[in-house]
Amino acid sequence: MDEDIGPVLARLDAWYATHLPPGQYKFNPPATEAELDAFERVIGLKLPRAYRQLYLWHDGESDDRWGHIYGLPLLPLDQARSQWRTWGDILAEFGGNRYTIPGAAWPEGAADPAYINPLWIPLTHDGSGNHIGLDLDPWPGGRTGQVILFGRDEDVKVVLAGSLGKFLEWIAGLLESGNFRLDAEAEERVLRQFRLKVPPANSFHEGARILLGAPGPFL
Repeated sequence: MDEDIGPVLARLDAWYATHLPPGQYKFNPPATEAELDAFERVIGLKLPRAYRQLYLWHDGESDDRWGHIYGLPLLPLDQARSQWRTWGDILAEFGGNRYTIPGAAWPEGAADPAYINPLWIPLTHDGSGNHIGLDLDPWPGGRTGQVILFGRDEDVKVVLAGSLGKFLEWIAGLLESGNFRLDAEAEERVLRQFRLKVPPANSFHEGARILLGAPGPFL
């Protein structure tokens, strides 16, 4: 919870500056401490140091296609707040029952298998109701602050990394190793052209599961 992600943010800055077209991939300016304090008040949680560092680096990005996380945009604080509130509204419609829709977790016992948990903070959005997010309510086999997949089509909540810093280090390592594609093949129809090379998955969620040996998203 107290990790310093400054070094990995510098690695990502260097890689993005070298490889991504600046006319398309544009981060927002940094968030302010006051904006982060306001976000904490809305969600009623104390944010990990790494989360605040991430948003003091950049307040996400506003384009829903040219995202820096293999095509997925880092959500600005206002959009993260909006997504979080939307999930809260859905939970209210379910009468507060997080398990109205059955789920599971991988590794088993590491994350809450709920459909919704108000202590999951969206970091990205794929345009279809699915997120990479920060898990502040892990199960006994997990860690507070771990990074998970959750959302409308993510019945099986997959732990991607034990912390935000570890997740960003994983992403940086994949990029620095050359595991990326920026162009579509002839006649290939894709939404986001910044994708994994291996496996050649159109969705980073799908590719991440394959890389980690995790099960598919559906029960």
